[in-house]
Amino acid sequence: MGLGLIIIAGAELLTANSCYLSAAVFEGKAKPLHMVYHMFFCFWGNLAGSLILVGLVYGTQLFHAEPAITTAAVYTVEYVEIKCTAGFGHVVARAFLCNWLVCLACYQATAAQDVLGKLAAIFFPVMAFVAVGYDHAVANMFIIPFGMMLGAPVTVGHYIVYSLIPTMIGNMTASIVMISFTYSMCYGTLPARIQKHVPLFAKVFGPVSQGASHESNMRDDSAHNRI
Repeated sequence: MGLGLIIIAGAELLTANSCYLSAAVFEGKAKPLHMVYHMFFCFWGNLAGSLILVGLVYGTQLFHAEPAITTAAVYTVEYVEIKCTAGFGHVVARAFLCNWLVCLACYQATAAQDVLGKLAAIFFPVMAFVAVGYDHAVANMFIIPFGMMLGAPVTVGHYIVYSLIPTMIGNMTASIVMISFTYSMCYGTLPARIQKHVPLFAKVFGPVSQGASHESNMRDDSAHNRI
């Protein structure tokens, strides 16, 4: 539901924007500095929004009354403890797989022409990462501080070092490498641009013309418009 609201309403999500912006960089439509600038403010905006929501939900006192205090609150505290006690490498791997799914959901949503189609495209990848228990940086910006307020024995420093940093590494790597770079190499102009600056590329992989890449893009856009 959350990703659907973000995409349909046109909001900004750090992990999705890392895919969109890096794709623009690979295609020569934006500069790396522009991506860093946008990601910087997107990170702090997502963090601020998550913390505000933590305060609002905590302020409802719904987690302080029966049966929530013995069920949902206890589960949340235990869940946060598990999230913050996994190994650094384990969290990176879980975050990598998580954002691979999230960015695929975003990519699929661009092919849909109506709201129901976008929601259907988003639902299954997001359901998969939530059900398995992968790590998403922005989702953790809410659930971990909320668990800390409910009594989870986790400090801010522990959260940053053992959750936020490895999750950001995994999320960003997946979106940039597995989605943006891969699709730009397959369907975009990146091969032609690499060939222009690295002659060895043409010798190893064969010549690629800018026209061929453009025709591939046109066919791809046409296929999307038919969906």
